[in-house]
Amino acid sequence: MGNMSYCRFNNTANALEDCLDAIENNELDDMADFEYEGIENIINCCEAILEYRERLEELYDENRKAKQNR
Repeated sequence: MGNMSYCRFNNTANALEDCLDAIENNELDDMADFEYEGIENIINCCEAILEYRERLEELYDENRKAKQNR
């Protein structure tokens, strides 16, 4: 099941943090092939997202400033 649009980024960030914890704790032994494919997909997606980093940071700053002005 996919993420609902209103919480997809938050849910995905939580899942990525869980993956990062597993990497940092060296919990990579005995993974199934599809898990290694998942790691490759994550790397590819992260690289693609980083291409939008500047724009995403601008959006974040705009949103934060708008909330401060309320």
